[in-house]
Formats: sequence, C-alpha cells, structure tokens
Amino acid sequence: MHHPSIAVEIKGGYILHLNIYIRYINIFVEEILRALTEYAIFKLDSKGIIEEAYNFEEEVEGETLLNIVSEEDRKKAAKLFIDALQTGKAEGMIRLRKNDSYQIFDFRFLKTGDNIYGIAREIRKEKPSFTTDFLGNVIYAGEEWKALDGKNLFDVVEDRDSFMNAIKTAIEAGEYEGSVSINERKAKIRIKATQWLEFFIEEDIYRLLEEILAARSAREIFERIKKVMDYMEVEYYLRLFDMEAGGRGEAFHSFNILKRSEVVGEIEVFEEINELQRQTLQFLSMVASKAIEGLENINAILQDFAIYKIDDDGRIVYVNEKFEEVTGYRAEEIINEDIANFAEKREEFMKELEKGYVENFIAKWKGKGREIIAKECARKVNGETVVILEDVTYEKEKEREAEFYNSVLRHDIFNKNEIALGYLGLLEKTNLTKKQKAYIQKIKEVIGDANKLIENVRRAEEIRKAKGELKNVNVGGVVEKICKTYEEEAKKYGIEIECSIDDVEIIADEFLGEVFSNLIKNSIQHAECSIIKIYGEKEGEFYKIYYEDNGKGIDEKYRDKIFEEGWRLGGSGSGLGLYIVKKLMVRYGGKVEVEIGVGKGMKFVLYFKMPRKKGRADFLRIRI
Repeated sequence: MHHPSIAVEIKGGYILHLNIYIRYINIFVEEILRALTEYAIFKLDSKGIIEEAYNFEEEVEGETLLNIVSEEDRKKAAKLFIDALQTGKAEGMIRLRKNDSYQIFDFRFLKTGDNIYGIAREIRKEKPSFTTDFLGNVIYAGEEWKALDGKNLFDVVEDRDSFMNAIKTAIEAGEYEGSVSINERKAKIRIKATQWLEFFIEEDIYRLLEEILAARSAREIFERIKKVMDYMEVEYYLRLFDMEAGGRGEAFHSFNILKRSEVVGEIEVFEEINELQRQTLQFLSMVASKAIEGLENINAILQDFAIYKIDDDGRIVYVNEKFEEVTGYRAEEIINEDIANFAEKREEFMKELEKGYVENFIAKWKGKGREIIAKECARKVNGETVVILEDVTYEKEKEREAEFYNSVLRHDIFNKNEIALGYLGLLEKTNLTKKQKAYIQKIKEVIGDANKLIENVRRAEEIRKAKGELKNVNVGGVVEKICKTYEEEAKKYGIEIECSIDDVEIIADEFLGEVFSNLIKNSIQHAECSIIKIYGEKEGEFYKIYYEDNGKGIDEKYRDKIFEEGWRLGGSGSGLGLYIVKKLMVRYGGKVEVEIGVGKGMKFVLYFKMPRKKGRADFLRIRI
C-alpha cells in the first residue's frame, strides 16, 4: 500500500517525516477502529488516561483505565497496560462495573507511537443473583430470587458449615466457586467478596448439552433436547424430523436445527426470555445440529453396530464386519440373498418402512449356528434401506424368563393355593379337635401370606414395566382413600391413622396409592406402633409428605438397605414394599428420605413434584 508522506531534511535524518508518517498511521488506525461498531475503543496516553472512547455506553474520557474497571480486576488491568507499554501488545478478560452489574470484556491492548489503544468486545453482562452483607443478611435479590427478600441466608441454607466455609473462602481469596442445589436442582455458584457478598448462580445445563453431542440416534438427540428445555423451565414446542413435543402457540422466539443448510427441526419458545436464555438456546440449536451431522459419521458407527443394506427387492447388498461377527455369516455367503431367508416378519418390516424409517423393530434372525433376537432401526437412503442391527438376545431371553416365572406365580401357584384353601374350608366343617382347628388356621394364614406375596410380585412387575404418561393427580384424595381402606385393619392392632393432606396436584400415575399402601402395611405388620401420622406441606416445586409411626423403629445401620429389592429384617414380609415406594418416587421425579433408629419409630419424607406454573416459588431450599 502507498502512503503519502512529507520529507523534510533535518540534521540527523528524516525525523519530521517519521513523526508525520506515524501521526498519519494513528489517524488511519482510529478510522478503522471507529468502523468496528461491535467493539468499544479506548485511546489512552502513556499514563493510562482515556483520551478518547468510541462505542462505549458511558462518558469515560478523562478517566483513568483503572477507574472504570471493577475493583477486583484493577491489578489485572494494570498488568495488561504495562505489558502493552513494554511489549507493544497484551490481551485478557476484564470486568467493568456498571451500577449493580458487570460487563465482561475481552480486551486487547495495542501500542502505536506514544498511545495505547484498547479494543474491547463485550462477551456478556452479569448481575448478582442476590447480594448480602458479610453476616448473610440479604441486601438485594434479583427478580428470580425475590423469595429471599428480608431473609438471612443462614436461615435458608441446609448445611451451615459448608455455607460458612464457602463464605470464608470468598472473603480470604476474593471469590469462591462451587456447586449448589436450589430446590433439588443442581447449579453452579460463584461468591464474590467486594464491599458485599455477591452471589452469582448459573444453572448447570452444560452437562445436558454435552449429552446431546454424545447421542447415538435422532431419538436420543430429541429426548436430550427435551431435557434441556424442561430444565430451562420455559413453555416450548420442539420438532425434530418426525418427532414432536409440547403445544403449538404464537412463538416469541424460534431456533432452527440444521442438517448442513437444511432445516430438520425447530425449537419455539412462547414466553419472553432473558439474554442468557437466548444465548443458551442458540447454542443448543447449534449443538443439536452438530450432533445430527455426527450421526452421519458412518465410520464411528461401524465400530459399534452391525449394519446391512437391502435394495427395494429385499436383497442384501452390503454388510459390515460387525454384522458378520453378530450373525456368523461372511459377506460372500449372504450378499445378494433375500433378507427373508434370514429374518422373520419382513413383510411387517417393509410395511413400516413405507413412512421412510423404522425404529426399534424386534424380530428373530437365523444366525449361523444359533437363533438371534435383533433390534433394528432403518432409514431409506438413495433408494437403499440402511439398517442398524443390535443383538438383544440375552436381554430378551431374560425378560421372557422373568415373565414366565411371574406367570407361573400369578396363575398356577395362586390357583393351587386357592384350591388348597377350599379343601381346608371343607376340612374345618368335619369333626376336628380344637388343636386340629388351630393347625388348619395356621395353614390358611400361611397360604394367605403366600398369595399376598404373589400379588406383591405381580404389582412390582407392573410398576417396573410402567411406561405410561405421568399426569396431574390430586394427592389429597388418593391418600385419604388409602387411609380409609386400612382404617379397620389398623384398629384391630390398636393403631390410629391420622391423615391431613392438602388437595394438591402432583405429578404421578395410577400407582400413586401403592406408595402409601405399602408404608401403612409396613407399619401395621412390623412397627408395633399405636399411631400413624401422614401430613404435608409445599416446599418450592415439591409437595412434601411426612409419614411417621411411633413404633419400635430399626437400627440406623440398615438405612441404606431398607429400599433394596427383597431386603427384609427378621425373615418376615416380601421385601418388596419399600422397594416399590422408592421405585415409584424415582419414576415421579421426586425422592424419599428416611429417619430411623431403634425406639424412634419410622419417619419417611416423600418429595412429590408439583406441575410447573409460571412464576417463581415462594420458598427456596439451598444446599452448597
């Protein structure tokens, strides 16, 4: 590039020429920088005073650089400025304080002549979620955290020692970073110690985003996007290929999911979102797009799955090495053969393929030397059907075996027990001694217990296989009905049942009554108690139900054992009651906690999720 210049001869060289040339370069640089409207530009003298500023929100000319930088970043800003003076350039992240929030900039310093230019691109703004004094009294709470207004954090957190240690670290080091649980949701927490304690809380959804990239099918990608959207707690509609979730409405925001340049899905949000949520959703759509493109990386898939192709006539045109390994056939033995010679239900398979894809199709295959049960997923690609085959023989045989034994229990043994009870009833009508009648009664009780065990196994199997949709259920009505069912039986044992549950909707299904039925049966049969109390309260997004009896309790050492399948103390019972309770609570997205001890009775705390409503909870449960 040719630059104009003025050359004036002076003793010692072209000094004036050089000065004018440098001045011209400076003006040229400034004009370029002014054009970069997304950047804030500073021109500083050698003492760090801002002579000019462009594209910056506030008047800062005449200020020193350190005056506009947040207090804790002043040392860092000074070091970058000195590095630029000495080496000609420096770069780093600097926070600028603006009222009660921060602007985080990526700064680059460049020395030109006697001046330093600061080129700063704003990365994000951040504002404390809430602020307290050094004794935990809340001074400021953002819109999401209004539940903390007028409170002291030490009254809200669950583990005060952990909280105190975090505060001490922040005070000593200037900042603390760690993890936190807010109403049972995991998040990241950063505590900054300035003139106050500033708490920055960011939901930890990056783990969920990473799971999308690790997905191995479009269905998995779809399910994992749903998890992120549910985590963000916004009303949404999601479409990915032929899969849909959520309701349709007028969208405030729309984010496309691409396969290269082709739109294959969309995420629509029906409510206003903040800037961080918008950025997260943009990133989510990009991650989903990358994950979909990654599915086409056939080399990665070949290493883990058996793959074959068939033409429109059903003839095999390609198999990979994994297919040879799974079926036992070499490629030359099977290529150009009709697929129907090796696999069942091909007409059904091809009919399902008419929609363009097949998902999780289960069929028997005639492998070389053995029969295989395979799960197949297929797509139509360029006139050929590409199929991923997974050998699920072992899993299916185990399922079939379990179903067989359950069937035997439910039908044959149960029926035989009923027949035995019938004969015992006839025997009772004969001329028996008092002792013989007592023995018959014992036999009837044992058979009755066996039938109850069979019924428990049947119910446990139904719950284990439960795949129906969860729905909103009035928990008060369900618990009241269960309590009335057991009222008479409890009185026989001298037990009173006190029940006080609000008419609250929770997320559950038709098995909800099993939770309370099993707890009450457990107390009646094993606790040796005189009273059972069931009561509840709302807490954040959960409805907490407390179940207590004043019985003999059990040793603390069994705390982790009582929910295990089949575990029982003293050889009585089926060992399935509390297992079913925990299984259902996990299914409902909640949890169960227990307090036990010899002579202390049993206390269970059941956390049921309530349907999400717009607006924030009026209670916060914080655990650092």
